[in-house]
Amino acid sequence: MLATLASDRVLDAAYAWLCAQRRHWPANADVWGLRFRWLAEKAAIRQTLLAGHYRFAPLTRITKSDGQCVHVWSARDALVLKALAIVLGGVLPVSRRCVHVKGHGGAKAALRAVTGALPDHAFVLRTDVKAYYDSIDQYRLLDLLAAHIKDRDVLNLLWQAMRRTVTWGGLFRDCRRGIARGCPLSPLLGALFLSGLDAEMQRLGLFYVRFMDDVVVLAPTRWTLRRAVKRLNAVLAGLGLEKHPEKTFIGRVEKGFDFLGYHFTPQRLSIAEDTRRRFREQLARLYEQGCTDREPVHLGKYIRRWVAWARSGLAHNPDLTDVIPVPGVCNAGSLLKAAASAGSRHGWRAVTSVEQPIRTDAPCPPEQARTARFNCAG
Repeated sequence: MLATLASDRVLDAAYAWLCAQRRHWPANADVWGLRFRWLAEKAAIRQTLLAGHYRFAPLTRITKSDGQCVHVWSARDALVLKALAIVLGGVLPVSRRCVHVKGHGGAKAALRAVTGALPDHAFVLRTDVKAYYDSIDQYRLLDLLAAHIKDRDVLNLLWQAMRRTVTWGGLFRDCRRGIARGCPLSPLLGALFLSGLDAEMQRLGLFYVRFMDDVVVLAPTRWTLRRAVKRLNAVLAGLGLEKHPEKTFIGRVEKGFDFLGYHFTPQRLSIAEDTRRRFREQLARLYEQGCTDREPVHLGKYIRRWVAWARSGLAHNPDLTDVIPVPGVCNAGSLLKAAASAGSRHGWRAVTSVEQPIRTDAPCPPEQARTARFNCAG
């Protein structure tokens, strides 16, 4: 397996992924040095991997403008992690009902499956795991990996990726629980850790779909749903996990439930209220930061991408009405009023003028975007 990991095919595929993922990174990022010396770097990475001496560097902790903290791998380490994900994708057993894994259909496949199954089921269990990535037991995960991977050097790399070190401000912290967010290997590891839950739900014979730790189980009767809830609780307790209390719904389908940003009822599929709220908050955030001439274009791009995402989940059911909260041609004035309303809670007021509507189905060049002027209250 280590020879496959260090092969030209796998390393070149991981390199192409890295170039695409970090193509907009700052000029001083290490990815540009890796790209400049790629042939020499590839030979060095291959030699170190085959010798079993590769070591991951500490992750760098970065605080984003919105206050969120992210841990960033070096370009070299991210490439090796992606190579591991490519190789292990064909080795680790992952249920077809775990749709977030590449090749299993993704979120939209889950939406189609749930929508198609709703008419035949009266009860639903919708839940997700509280702080899933941060709660994964590294030793349990390593045992699961060792059952399918016999190469000790590969297991050593996986253990290093889990038992990572994070640095910031001259301090170093060893992560002794959980797996890294934003790591190309994490979706696969997260899928494997809950493989026991996939097997239990399959034995029950109920409709079941999972996107990472977001779970939906549909049952025809109350008693079958209770059995599913009991099995799920037992599996999570055995793994040291627990359901998220605020994101768990157990009851009748007719009451409606949220899943992957959408709201399901027997009559229709629509955008979840929390999704709409986050959309308005992000609009307000972009609106408040719009102190340059280019910011209106960024706001228009965000609106178009959000609407495209919303439509992609609803397009498979043409009989539904009220599926998109934003029409094909957005009225920029109404959107800016919504943004200003949310932004005013943070002490901002805005004076805007609209030159052209923001089209959500066509490019919005700078000269056709709406303009806005921002002032800080007080």
